[in-house]
Amino acid sequence: MRIFQVDAFTATRFTGNPATVVLDADGQSDATLSAVAREFSHAEVAFVCAANGPDHDVRLRFFNARKEAPFVGHATVAAHAVLLALGRRSAGVCRQHSGTGIIEVTAHVEQFAAGPGTLIGFRQTVPDLDTPLPFKTTLRVAEALRLPATQLHEIMPARVARKGSSRLLVPIAEPRQLDSLAPNIDTLLALGSELGTDGFFVFALHRDSDEWSTESRMFCPALGIPEDPVSGNAHAMLAAYLWDLGQFGKNSTTFIGHQGRQMNRPGQVSVKIEVDQGNLVAAHIGGTAVIVSEGTLAL
Repeated sequence: MRIFQVDAFTATRFTGNPATVVLDADGQSDATLSAVAREFSHAEVAFVCAANGPDHDVRLRFFNARKEAPFVGHATVAAHAVLLALGRRSAGVCRQHSGTGIIEVTAHVEQFAAGPGTLIGFRQTVPDLDTPLPFKTTLRVAEALRLPATQLHEIMPARVARKGSSRLLVPIAEPRQLDSLAPNIDTLLALGSELGTDGFFVFALHRDSDEWSTESRMFCPALGIPEDPVSGNAHAMLAAYLWDLGQFGKNSTTFIGHQGRQMNRPGQVSVKIEVDQGNLVAAHIGGTAVIVSEGTLAL
């Protein structure tokens, strides 16, 4: 089986979110897939298999060092970057079957600041949003993050979003405060178990008229990931959260999510909301990816 190391949500090697992509994983046992993921525990692993039905073009399974995940955004982008590079798929739409069902993964050339590149994107339907977290509980989360209570956002509440996985979205007042977060992992683990969430997505808004962006950090100790460099899935949840609070302007349907700078792995996620008759129905998540290395996996 061929194996690739890919950095997703970036066009620059050694930045963004790393993923391992293993091709032609058909017929391998779950025990083998889990063992491979443990061997490459620095990154989540996307195993690429042939389609086994007429309603999709490729099958992907995702594993980390602890367990199988139904869907992983950055590993999806990474896998399709490899398929494109090898000519196993073309630009346009590829139907992917994974643990959350069948999704369309698009690929098209766009013009970026550094020049043309291929934007790989997928559609995430709207997650469920829990009721706002009680403020006393939010204060406990802030304490676990070593975030001063005065830096919590005055208006926007912390809320858990659920779609396959779950994340507590924690809005803060100033982006620069992200630099000083120093989470107590044991306390976050306990809070995550109490709140039924796999991770903590801390974010701040950069707003300039209708053009705006976000900066964030995400901690997922329950998944064995002290800090995740760049998350596509969490940004889809964030889009639903911001829509629910009326943060999108009349002419605003997109934003860029910046993440990973504090880990020296900066990356960015392109987010576009899909609205039908005044209701949010999905978020389209996109990013670029770069292959770092490739080899053969001996089994």
